[in-house]
Amino acid sequence: MRVNHKQLKKWVLHPVALGLVVAGMIACQSESPIVSSSPASPASNREVSPSKPSTPKPIPQNKAIYKSDRFGFQFSYPSNIFVVDDKAKIPFSNNAPLAAIEIWTQEHAKKIRSGAYEGGTEYPANVSVTVANNPQKLPLQKWVQQSNQFGVTRALKDTKIAGQNAIAFQSSGLYENEHVVFTSPNGSNIIVITFGKTGYGNNDAIYQKAFDQVVNSFTFLRG
Repeated sequence: MRVNHKQLKKWVLHPVALGLVVAGMIACQSESPIVSSSPASPASNREVSPSKPSTPKPIPQNKAIYKSDRFGFQFSYPSNIFVVDDKAKIPFSNNAPLAAIEIWTQEHAKKIRSGAYEGGTEYPANVSVTVANNPQKLPLQKWVQQSNQFGVTRALKDTKIAGQNAIAFQSSGLYENEHVVFTSPNGSNIIVITFGKTGYGNNDAIYQKAFDQVVNSFTFLRG
């Protein structure tokens, strides 16, 4: 029985009827469980339907899509933290990648644009996606072994990404790196997603978000 505290109603009953009502109320109280109510909880004065529990709505994640029409793939990244730069100059050599897509925090991108790393200063560790030519259509592991871009490699394991067989491994160089390497559907190109780690500060934790989202969202465009 819910009591309206804003307005109390008076019941006027015949003495005999009143006696029957009182007796009925006593009988009901003896059979009904006692539910404690805390005055500090305003929800105790509201009727809640147990069949419709409230579920918090998920907070949408800010993200943007990077799309390469040239190589036929796309991936997403957290646009509230990162920017993508695919205009980096690639030195000409036989082993140079066909394309290099750099993913930077907005803070690092601002410093790069301002010239903070000019004069031989090493760029900070980041996440990158590179595309290399594979005219001989070498198997992944053999391609990695003959490449000179990874230094000392270790912890190779098979995985999948974008529906393609892939290998994940670590390498040591200027930074400690994690790589995921896989081929394009026609086998002519090799795609390498790399996550560089500094091992100090919060740089690694921030770039881990970009690496995970790129790997999980990477898709080849069909048709």
